[in-house]
Amino acid sequence: MKAWIAFWSILAKDMRAYYLKPPNISWGLIFPLAWTGMFFIRSGGGAASIPALLPGLMAVSVLFGTTSMLAVTVTFEKRGRSFERLLLAPIPLELLMVAKTGGAIAFGTANAFVPVIMAAFLTDLSGVIIGLIVYIVLQTLL
Repeated sequence: MKAWIAFWSILAKDMRAYYLKPPNISWGLIFPLAWTGMFFIRSGGGAASIPALLPGLMAVSVLFGTTSMLAVTVTFEKRGRSFERLLLAPIPLELLMVAKTGGAIAFGTANAFVPVIMAAFLTDLSGVIIGLIVYIVLQTLL
């Protein structure tokens, strides 16, 4: 039970301190949209090619969203000397690593829904509302 409390406390702290800042949220919207545009232009196809590009766009969004946010949190915590306090806490190192990467993965996964929303908008307008609701819910939970 104490491990879960430590996990959620670290995850919530990272989300409050790093992930839910306006620059990170706007970056999480703009960067996947830029990738979607680049992939769309490079493919040379019309709107019919978007579903074929979507898995790759989502993978790139998750990869770069996760790695960039994880690097930011660890760097800022090392600079503020709070990372040393986490290392000295009476929790297993594996739990600390899972909590840190779990928040970054959740942020990267939320970013992956931006290309999905764009694809829904370009191919079928009925999916836009569902996509926006999913994205808003994920962003507010994170």
